[in-house]
Amino acid sequence: MNINGRNKILFIATIDVHIVAFHIPFMKLLQEWNYVVEVAARDTGSKKFVEERGFKFHDVPFSRNPLSVYNIRAFFIILNLMRRNEFLMVHTHTPVASFLGRIAGKMAGVPRIVYTAHGFHFHEYGSRLKNFAYFRLEKFAGKFTDVLITINRDDYEIAKKSNLVPNGKIVYIKGVGVDTERIKPENIEDNRLESINGDLHYRNPLILTVGRLEREKNFDQFLHMLKIIKDSGKKFHGLVIGEGPLKDYLEKIINKLKLNDIVKFTGYFTRAFELISQAEVYIFTSSREGLPVSVMEAMAVEKPVVAYNIRGVRDLVVDGETGFLIPYRNVQQLAEKVMYLMNNPEVARIMGRKGRERIEEEFSIKKIKTEMSNLYREILGG
Repeated sequence: MNINGRNKILFIATIDVHIVAFHIPFMKLLQEWNYVVEVAARDTGSKKFVEERGFKFHDVPFSRNPLSVYNIRAFFIILNLMRRNEFLMVHTHTPVASFLGRIAGKMAGVPRIVYTAHGFHFHEYGSRLKNFAYFRLEKFAGKFTDVLITINRDDYEIAKKSNLVPNGKIVYIKGVGVDTERIKPENIEDNRLESINGDLHYRNPLILTVGRLEREKNFDQFLHMLKIIKDSGKKFHGLVIGEGPLKDYLEKIINKLKLNDIVKFTGYFTRAFELISQAEVYIFTSSREGLPVSVMEAMAVEKPVVAYNIRGVRDLVVDGETGFLIPYRNVQQLAEKVMYLMNNPEVARIMGRKGRERIEEEFSIKKIKTEMSNLYREILGG
């Protein structure tokens, strides 16, 4: 539906890689319906990739730090952008861009303002002060939101109970989907590990985790778990896929725990599922998530998951069937469940197969695209 001749749609995120990683299929869907789809985000190197796929890219100096002065400039840039272009719909993603984008959208008179919450910043293991602040910010921006999309059951229930979108609609859609045709065990190269890190020959079982090296991911707890397993006498290799500000800190922990000979960092890796597929078990120690893609990909390549029982993860992992959910910060129990799976490979295989089935049934990109297609039709009026 075009309102007063409007046929442009704007996707907003703090940085470009978020758009590239999660939203291109849905932007293409709208493009196929003859909408002009554009992107506003900070360019960190993916602008050309986005433009080559037919989407105009607006480089906006968003900062992940909500207190950064760059966000003031970013706000006025997107406000002027919206006023000049008369967008029919703005779909916002990531906390900073979504907060600023919804306010700007309201001020610019955008008819449809949609916000996907990829995990609220307030959560069960957050500090009381931060939780209060983030909740109040969501409450404020919710006044300017027509549709709030939540991607896990916990956020949906909180949003409904708290009436976060008083003048709009709240929906629950299970994430951004997994391409189960591309991400499956039979598509993986057998020699992928050697091609990544030639100085290690992974003959021992591999225990692996993925994520940005930051505090909320709790990789220090992952390393202490490996220490417990090592002290039990088991042989294995540990792998951390990701990069971030805590790498030096984590390397000091590796030295302290004397794990240098068995734990390696790969840095950022675009097809992490290829390495996950080589592991005995996938470990996830984060304290805050929306619906973690790495867990979905691990399940898609038939790996059992041992993770903390947090929001988003419990939407995916069925405790005792597709892996194990562990009380938050219980490193000892993490180690025990990993060793149990190492000692019982047939149980691990059965859990992995059930995990794959669960992803295919509930979280595939095909299913999520259908749900998003129906929602977009409802929002846009046909």
